[in-house]
Amino acid sequence: MMKQLLLPALLLAGFAGCDVIEEPDNPVPSTNACEGVSNGYGFRRVLLEDLTGFRCPNCPAAADVAKQLDGIYCEDLVVVAVHCTGVFASPTTTPPDPFSTDFRTAAGEAYVSAFSPPGLPNGLVSRRAFDGSQIVGEDNWSSAIADILGEPAQFEVTFQQVNYDTGTETLDLQVKLDVLRDTVGEHNLVVYLLEDGVIEGQEDNRVPGGIVYPYTHNHVLRDNLNGTWGTQVFNGAITTGQSNVLPINDYVLPANVLEPANCHLVAYIYRVDNDEVMQVTERKLVE
Repeated sequence: MMKQLLLPALLLAGFAGCDVIEEPDNPVPSTNACEGVSNGYGFRRVLLEDLTGFRCPNCPAAADVAKQLDGIYCEDLVVVAVHCTGVFASPTTTPPDPFSTDFRTAAGEAYVSAFSPPGLPNGLVSRRAFDGSQIVGEDNWSSAIADILGEPAQFEVTFQQVNYDTGTETLDLQVKLDVLRDTVGEHNLVVYLLEDGVIEGQEDNRVPGGIVYPYTHNHVLRDNLNGTWGTQVFNGAITTGQSNVLPINDYVLPANVLEPANCHLVAYIYRVDNDEVMQVTERKLVE
């Protein structure tokens, strides 16, 4: 699929003048929709970061690929929709009109700057380099995921003591890291907050008029709980059986969260020297 180039897209007209069509809404992912079987404890899971935007007309097709893969790989795959770039994700109207929501985050913009995709849609598959590039097009997501799944994991990542106060919208949690195999080097842990079921507009070149509204945006990155690049959890020689616990306390949900019940937490550990995500896990904010 031809990518939507960043620069030419600057010339795209905004929402005004486009035909809005009513399409059947794409649903929030079902937690019971998985078809596959997890590799289970001791094996690597995969983080797919879908670099996207609601003004990117090629992006819904990539989101559909991510949805299909999510249904195949179940808990072995964690999908995150990183809405990014001023070209494809900046609002063009004011609330309550479509295309008035700013899905961008400071972390998402930092990732685009760091990994430099040539256009959208594109993705990062556990941020591993394939053929010399960490940027992977959606046509190659499946093979890239398969390349990682089943590899023995060096770490296990587990959420512990997740307590969300609905009155104050404050979150306390711990993330436990267990070392399953000897390794070496600096490793950081990052915790994401995602939200499903966010209704907005979406440009889509597959439909007449080019715009879908309402469109349900899922896996939307809302915030990083511990900074863009996370917290150092291991460094130097790392020995099997070693463990660490990262506490995060008094975190207040950001104002862009619409429905806490639709939110998920994602935690991943990555190598700082090459950014590869070595293990990832996900859970609902409220279970």
